[in-house]
Amino acid sequence: MILLILNLAITISYAADNSSVCIENLKQLIAQPVDEQLETIRPYYSLSGDWIGKFGYYDRCYRNDYSYTSVEIDQQLFKQYYGFCHSNICSAKDFNSKDGQETIKKILNESGIASLFKINPDTIQLNFYDPKSYIPNPSWETYVTSGIIIVLFILVTIDPMLRFIAACKSKHTPDVRDQRTSSRTSPLGLREGLQEKDQYQPTSIIKDFSIIVNYNKIINLKTIDPNLAIFNGIRALSFMMVAYGHVNEMTATSTYVGEVNIQYKSWVIIILYDMMYAVDIFFWVGGFFLGYVMCEERKAQALSQKPQSIILSITHRLMRIWPCYLLCIAINSYIIPYLGSGPRWFLEERATQCPGGAWKNALFIDNFYEDWLICFGWGWYLTCDFQLFLTCLIPILIYCFDYKVFSKILIILMIIGTLGWTYYLSVHFDFLIPGRNTYNPDYYYKFYVSSYARAPPYFLGLLIGILYREFKQSKKSGKITYLHQFRDYAQSSGQKLIMQLCCYGLGFGIIGYLFFGWKKEFNTIQMSWPKWFQHIYHALCRFLFSFGLTLVVLPNLIGAYDIFNSKFMNNTLFKLMAKLSFTMYLVHLMIIVILTETFYETPAFAQIDMITCFVCAVVLSMTFGLLLSLLVELPFGNLDTRIIKIVTRPKRKVDTLLD
Repeated sequence: MILLILNLAITISYAADNSSVCIENLKQLIAQPVDEQLETIRPYYSLSGDWIGKFGYYDRCYRNDYSYTSVEIDQQLFKQYYGFCHSNICSAKDFNSKDGQETIKKILNESGIASLFKINPDTIQLNFYDPKSYIPNPSWETYVTSGIIIVLFILVTIDPMLRFIAACKSKHTPDVRDQRTSSRTSPLGLREGLQEKDQYQPTSIIKDFSIIVNYNKIINLKTIDPNLAIFNGIRALSFMMVAYGHVNEMTATSTYVGEVNIQYKSWVIIILYDMMYAVDIFFWVGGFFLGYVMCEERKAQALSQKPQSIILSITHRLMRIWPCYLLCIAINSYIIPYLGSGPRWFLEERATQCPGGAWKNALFIDNFYEDWLICFGWGWYLTCDFQLFLTCLIPILIYCFDYKVFSKILIILMIIGTLGWTYYLSVHFDFLIPGRNTYNPDYYYKFYVSSYARAPPYFLGLLIGILYREFKQSKKSGKITYLHQFRDYAQSSGQKLIMQLCCYGLGFGIIGYLFFGWKKEFNTIQMSWPKWFQHIYHALCRFLFSFGLTLVVLPNLIGAYDIFNSKFMNNTLFKLMAKLSFTMYLVHLMIIVILTETFYETPAFAQIDMITCFVCAVVLSMTFGLLLSLLVELPFGNLDTRIIKIVTRPKRKVDTLLD
């Protein structure tokens, strides 16, 4: 009955600013008795959603030659959605008019619908969408983005086409055995074999973009350093955590409110909030490899001799991120909106719109602007990562100038300082355990995307990366390092197995407590944990998680191999996902948007449905992540390496005529 009134209210609102035909029909409808009014609305009502969050029968509405409109009820902290079928006389454009909005809000208030659905007509914004005309005409940005993608496809296929042409011109299909046979027969045969080999030699640019060369690089899954084998599994699992969290989040904001409320205190929501640690894993891994790579002995010596060469490191970082990042922003904003349809497709605006402009993302300063004009919402991780990278160059330069102890002390002070800053934010803005910060308006900008609030895991990873680099170099130099002493103690006393069990037990124990230890507090209506304890918990939980991860990784770092770190965490799937982790992260939410917002009916918040969507998201992310790596990441990485070699190549001494 209430939804019948809602449909009637919407119909009445058409009269505010509409054609004479609509007004005339409205007058006739109002003049009828209530029973006849309901009889008139009934055909549309049976095809409309019967509750907030439901979208009715989209296809059947159009098959009956009616019109269909979707509505977003924006209540600032959260949004509700609804879809309904109606007459062809009016359109969504009339709903969005000023007079139409005022009339709808007035009738919602007077009819009692606002109080039933807990809607404040004075503060809400009603946005109506016509699924048939929602997608705008392609803009020039769409054509430019499409053109760039086509050019990239042409560049990566030039080498295979030239190889094919060269093979067609040759007498037979080239084979390595041909060169071996010709070299064994005679010197003349060797010379002919070399001439055939030189028939096609790709130029530098063509080779850099060659899809064959780059594909061979990706499928080369050989483990270079067995002490780092566990990192393949860590990267793969952390990406799957991100994907699972976003699938749950997108479904939770699109499904029925009642289903989410039922599941709110269950393990489903607990695990959803636990997925937040995935980004902290990325930060820890990023800091680790920054310290491991930059503090290599020869590179450290080069930096100490030419400190200005640090600019090349920054340039290398930008060249690795910018091409993929900027192209994905363009695809997300100008291509993805045209890849879906249906009554719920307007929800893609949450992920594809770029109201604040992409320039803030490109300069990695988007978290400085607390304007909620978010572009490429999951790009905040790259912003924080780059800002922390620049910050960590300070202790790295100090390390390269041979102030190694002071550099490590500085990193420890940076960890303590950022933990103190995180605690201050938790107290000042009342940040509590995970799950109790969802509706805190300060949480996103003051903490979630704030670089130095998320810095402790990154700085801890940096310190461990430097210690591991020293451990690797101690084999040649003979110097005793902390990890070297730890390994020798475990091996000399025959306590290797006990050391592994202690590291795994303590590490997984910390991670397990952070995953599930707060469930009891979350389930209680009144807080059983005092606020001061929740502030401390919130300030330390991410650092403690990364510390637990460090303990899990420690046995592998010192060469204590076992089936977990050398086999399970280093399987073929994880190694491939680790290579594609950057590009998979960039494309994953675009895929999830298409998967979750193209359903004609509202998805159920059921675990089996979300797991199915999660598996599809991971598989498709791997597929399109591989494509993005072949088209952009590896080609531009090859160009970057070539340019740096040219810039850093020592100048040849030119002899003068007198010499």
